Amino acid sequence: MKVLHVLYSGLGGHGSVFFSMVNADRKHKYDYEAVFNGIEEIRNEYTERCTALNIPYTFIKKQPGKHFVFFYRLFKAIRKADPEIIFLHGSIAVPVAFAAKLLSSKRCKIIVRETQAMHMKTGAEKAALKLSMLLADKIVFLSNQYQQDVKQNLGWLYRHNKIMVIPNGIDLSLFCPGLSKQHNKELILGMQSRLVAIKDHITLFAAIGLLKNKYPAVNVKLFIAGDGAYRNVLEQAVDELHLRGTIIFIGTLDEKKLPVFLQSLDIYIHASLGETMSTAIMQAMACGLPIIASDVAGINNMVENEVNGLLVPAKNEIKLAAVLEELISNLTKREQLAEGALIFAKNNFSNLIMFERYNQAFLS
Repeated sequence: MKVLHVLYSGLGGHGSVFFSMVNADRKHKYDYEAVFNGIEEIRNEYTERCTALNIPYTFIKKQPGKHFVFFYRLFKAIRKADPEIIFLHGSIAVPVAFAAKLLSSKRCKIIVRETQAMHMKTGAEKAALKLSMLLADKIVFLSNQYQQDVKQNLGWLYRHNKIMVIPNGIDLSLFCPGLSKQHNKELILGMQSRLVAIKDHITLFAAIGLLKNKYPAVNVKLFIAGDGAYRNVLEQAVDELHLRGTIIFIGTLDEKKLPVFLQSLDIYIHASLGETMSTAIMQAMACGLPIIASDVAGINNMVENEVNGLLVPAKNEIKLAAVLEELISNLTKREQLAEGALIFAKNNFSNLIMFERYNQAFLS
């Protein structure tokens, strides 16, 4: 049975979930193909991994304003692949997938994995979700909280019989604690994500600035992994705060370098205005890091305050600076939170469990 994944070409959780699912299919139950698409060029890592895994792939560039051309090319790619399962990482292409399904000679099924929080969806994305309720065979949400939010928003359009809740999974043999750190005077902080406005980097940078102003001698470094359209804005903010050398941009890391990066950190920080289920936090927890994160939907259902991390209100640099100060100065607390994060990851984030649940969706 062929499963065709339609997913974003740039940095984000789509690629992580796709390859985690493929790697978890240890008995090779399915054949896989991928259609990467978006405004960003396809990541070299994706092409290299598809080649290594012998997975056919296509890239469709999305040009501003040329929506008809984009969707026509996507339709042709789905028809050419001729899969039994069309796996959409998001609802926006569901009409195209449905048209391809109608023309297929096979008993084709559309699975939509919904990833964008309701309060952050555009009007077009909300309309696409409504269409998914009508046209898709199964709609997967990443958490019960997200599923309930959608249910309240859609009312009579909500289709109970199509809904499944399947949290994301990661390869816990890859994302795991590294060697014991030598606790020296320099503390290494980090965050990884796409550099976009819906993340709260600006507040994080301001908090680092407050901390440095209060304790000029404190020796901390904040490494920002990832790239995106917002990078110039963020680099300008670092300059305005006079934090060059303290906040360092290291670009996008592939899956070989990412665990090494996380294992090098003392504290992982994830500042955001909203998520559905943060893959970055999952990976940091699996590496046994103490977590500081924004107290927003899609994070506070993963991070339990004072148990496996610390939650801070979004857009509150004063509170974030205070929490940073507390955790930097308290090694015992860092170790306790790190242990709580690792236990939570082992119990909740296995890609093997995720795969078995998607297997049920494919066969039901």
